[in-house]
Parts: sequence; structure tokens; C-alpha cells
Amino acid sequence: MSMTFSRRNLLKASSLAVAVGFVGSSISACSTGPTGSTSVGNTVKLPTFKDFSAVKPDLVSAKEGMPGFLKYPAKPVASVSKTPLSGGSVTALTYSFDPVAPGLDSNPLWQAVNESLGGKLDIVYTPYADYGQKFATTIAGGSLPDLVAVRQPVQQLPALLQSKFVDLTDHLSGDAVLEYPNLAGLPTVSWAESVVNNRIWGVPMPRPAIGAAVIVRQDLFDKYSVTTAPKDFKEFKEVLVGLTNDREGRWALGDFVGAFDFLRSTHGIPGPWIEKDGKLTSEYELPEYEQSLAQTRELVELGVMHPNMVGSSNTQRNDWFLNGAAPIAAIGFTGWSKYTQWGKAVPGFKFTGMLPFSNDGTVKPAHMGAAVAPHFTAITKADEPRVKELLRVLDWLAAPFGSAEYTLRNFGVEGKTFALEGTNPVVNSAGQNQKLVPFKYVTDSSQVIFQPLDEGDAKRQFEYQEQALALVTPDPLAGLYSETEAAKSSQLASKAAEVRADIILGRKPVSAWKDFVTTWKADGGDKIRDEFQKGLEEKKA
Repeated sequence: MSMTFSRRNLLKASSLAVAVGFVGSSISACSTGPTGSTSVGNTVKLPTFKDFSAVKPDLVSAKEGMPGFLKYPAKPVASVSKTPLSGGSVTALTYSFDPVAPGLDSNPLWQAVNESLGGKLDIVYTPYADYGQKFATTIAGGSLPDLVAVRQPVQQLPALLQSKFVDLTDHLSGDAVLEYPNLAGLPTVSWAESVVNNRIWGVPMPRPAIGAAVIVRQDLFDKYSVTTAPKDFKEFKEVLVGLTNDREGRWALGDFVGAFDFLRSTHGIPGPWIEKDGKLTSEYELPEYEQSLAQTRELVELGVMHPNMVGSSNTQRNDWFLNGAAPIAAIGFTGWSKYTQWGKAVPGFKFTGMLPFSNDGTVKPAHMGAAVAPHFTAITKADEPRVKELLRVLDWLAAPFGSAEYTLRNFGVEGKTFALEGTNPVVNSAGQNQKLVPFKYVTDSSQVIFQPLDEGDAKRQFEYQEQALALVTPDPLAGLYSETEAAKSSQLASKAAEVRADIILGRKPVSAWKDFVTTWKADGGDKIRDEFQKGLEEKKA
């Protein structure tokens, strides 16, 4: 009996304790790859996919995941034929998970990007955690930037879009997008979150089909003779015990939230909503969810988790992974390459991924997918020539891997911010700071696997992706909107996280989860389900 799951509201319903922020959300109900159908039920025709990139991958995904590149092209070529701007400026509002970049006046990489654009791209941004407030304040102020990142859920979103932003359907639907070749090269699935009420309201931020991963210190697993591929929960516990030695300052796990998410996936339920026979069920209501809570609590009691994990920061957990104090970590899949880079300073360092196992040896595990971020960039109301100009800017920002624009945006200028090792650009310390400008949180190119420092690691990441994609199922809620979810999801998710923590850390019995579910349903959970159920039935009609 098949089940489908939703990654919707992953940031709220799932782990916030990843080394690189999860950017997870729902994925399209059509095929997840670029060659999939461009329509879903009665919805608008999504932009036609056409890959204009001149660079061909070394590793081609059999499951429509990220392609892999083992070397950077020797001569990057331009992907746009016309400079997007003829002077003037463009303002943008977005967020970032990274530290603040040097400002435009002291950032040669940003200045070089503006020179290539033919004008000034001025990006105002906040930390991710503060963006909701910044967005609300900006909307209330009335004077909007040209480009605005809309991060869902947003209350009264359809009305807001109609009053403040440009309906881009005529510009982007179907073959119309071919006027902007780099936007046409974005995977079909990535456009799903840009559709509201059967209209296209923005340009997406593509993300890999794998939202998260569990990585392990292969060198330490080998040293202590434990497997990186346990066959069930019983063997997983044996691995954790084999790694842990509190006298030596080593515990297998550094994060109880990430551990819970991983165990949840071993039960086959990695997403908040499950569709079965056309009906939606919250993962909260499944007995396997409660079993995952009980098993995570068991691991805490077993003493295999770092004693300082409660309240720990991403930076601390990164340090524990790198120094061996916690050799298993939950990360965002896009952050894989950072561990390759950081690990170069650790003698003997080697890491790999750990796929979800079957919890009892019979159930099929699932893997968290995240092909679409809950984000699109909208264009503030403007006349037709200005809208086309802004779309050309977004097209430039979406330039594909290996193009001249991609090289400039991600690496900067040779000799100033990066040097070549063979044909591979390796960014220096100045470039590492300057490239933190959040261009990618306005829009981005399709994601790829590329490790300039370690070809072997690129192959390991690609292999993990291919195995994980076999466990990912499309989301039935793509393109659907629930006003109750927009209004109440943050509050409901916060309460769920509180009760989960109380149970896992032994402050409440496991049975407290049933009481929470009853309250959750009454406080809005059932209404959210009903609204999504109605939308799901209309989509399938």
C-alpha cells in the first residue's frame, strides 16, 4: 500500500538543528524532473523546460537528481546575449543563512556582478530567522523593492500578490519562458511553489531533490569497527554504543532533533502530511510517529548523545563532528561540500552518508526530499518594459553551472578572489567573504554536485543522492494554499516541538503525544487538513 508525503513546512515541522539550514518544502505532484509534465490537474501550464547549458555533466542522475561535475569547464562562456540593464538600479529584499557579506562599497565581487549586469543590484537582506518580521514591516510600509522574496506561508497571500505584485503568467507560462533561457533551464518541479491560484507569481529558488542527509565520520567508524549501514534499529543502537566513550569525550550523536527526524524516516514517514487513497493524514496521528519519539527517548537514556546537546548551536555541532566528539550529524544536503572543505584541516578525516534503514527490518524507509524551497521572488507592480528588465536580471542570476555569469557570481574574479587548480576555481579567503552576498536567495541556477577539492567526495555525494532518491516520493500538496496554515502553522509547530522535546528528554511520558494531537486537531490541525483536502480534490478533478 503506497503512501505519499509532503515536505511542506519542513522548516517548522522538522529539524532546525542542521549544520546548514534546511530549505525544505513541497515538491510538485507532476514528475520531479525537468522532463516532467508541465501541468498539474487544472493548474496553470508551468514554464517549458529547455536546457541551454553548454556544459555536460560527468555524472548523470538516473532519478532526475543533481548532475555531478568532476572538473570545472576550462573556458566558461556567457549564457546571456544581452546586458540585462542599461544603467540604473534594481532593489531586492531577501534573507540569508550565512554571515553578513562586505557591503557593496567594499566588495569587489559584488561590484563586478553589477558591472556585468549593466547597473546596480542593491540587495537588502536579514538573517533567515528575522525575515518574517522584515517582510511584514516592508509590506506594511508600502514602498516595496523591485524584487521581493516571498517566503511561505504568508497570511492572505492571494490578495497580497494581486494588490502588490505582477502576475507573471503571460511572461513565463509554457514557451513564453524561452525568452529567458536560464529561467527555462530551471527544473519544472521548482516552479510549483511560485503558483498561487493557478497563476505564476514569481521566480523560484531551485534546491536539490534531497533536502537533508545524515553524515558520519567514516574514519572513526572504521577505527571502532562499526558499520555505516545498520540494517535495523537494533543494529543502529549497537553502532551508537560502539562509538560512544564518555571518558574520552565522545558520544555518537550531538542532536536529539536530528536523531528523531532520522528515526522517523526509518519508519517511512519523513513528511508532515501523508496521502493515502486520496485522503490526507497528519504524520502526528500515525503510531509510527509516537514510536519514533519513544526510540529517540531510548537513545537519550542509553547515554549515546552529547551531554551538552540541549541548546547547542550549529557551530558547536559542526565542531563536535569535526573533532570527533559527535561523529554522526544531520545536515542540509547542500552543505555537504562544506564538510569536505573543513575536513581538510583534520588529520585522517573521511566522511560519508548514512541512508535511512528499515526500522524493524520489514518497513520501507523514506528519505526527506526538498526539490523546492518555500520561496519565490516576486516582482513589484511596474510597467511592461520594467518587468521585462527585471526578468532579465533574474535570468542572469539563474545562469547555469560553468557559465561566465555563474563563475562570477560564485567565485568572483580570477587572481583576486580565486585561483585555478587545473581548471577548477578555488576561492581564497577574500573570496569566501565577498561571495556571501545572497544572490542565490533572490534566485539561483539548478543545483549541481561539484567538489573542486575532492573528486572522490563528489562521487560519494552523487552515489548517496542516487540511493536516497529511490526513497523519495512526490508531494501531493504542491501549489496548494491553506489560509489556516498560513495563520497558525508557526504557533502549532512551536507547540509540537516543545512537546516532542519534553517527551524525548524524559520530562513527559510518551503518552503525552496523544494528548497533544487532540489539542492540535482542535486548535487548527483539522481545519488545515480540510482546506488542503479541498484543494487536493480540486487539483485532481
